[in-house]
Amino acid sequence: MKKNFSKLVASATILSTALLISVAPASAATTLFAGDSSAVSVNAGLKSIGITPYAIKDTLTWDLTGNVVDPSTTYSVTVGYPNIKLYAKNTGSKDFRIEVKHDAKNKVIFDKTVEAGKSVEVINNDSSPTVPSGNYTVTIYGGSGLPKGQVVLKSSDTKWQ
Repeated sequence: MKKNFSKLVASATILSTALLISVAPASAATTLFAGDSSAVSVNAGLKSIGITPYAIKDTLTWDLTGNVVDPSTTYSVTVGYPNIKLYAKNTGSKDFRIEVKHDAKNKVIFDKTVEAGKSVEVINNDSSPTVPSGNYTVTIYGGSGLPKGQVVLKSSDTKWQ
């Protein structure tokens, strides 16, 4: 009876962790279980029940305040984390275009227009085009308007759904 109860508790812990990982970075799950000897086997347990946790490495959260024409910033992708998710929200009154271009290879991995008042989410799972590691320049082209909103980029070792 005690053995069955232990298995039930372990399964509940694994499922709770799966929910946590689906809404938080992978590091949060490790922090939550710090000092717990089962923390080492959480990812193995998740994979054993068919859940693949995302290990998020590089994140850019950029607030566009509408005070710069065609703003740009840098973003870096670590080797082994070629699956990139782009989320952009336009809170301004004019459309803007986001371009994410590799600095050394001059390769554009995202070129997306975000209509005024709308949001977009785009995924590049290392295909069409492939995503090389290294430094990128993220540029927002606002045309006649000053871009306002938010841009978030995240890299993962696991393909985004």
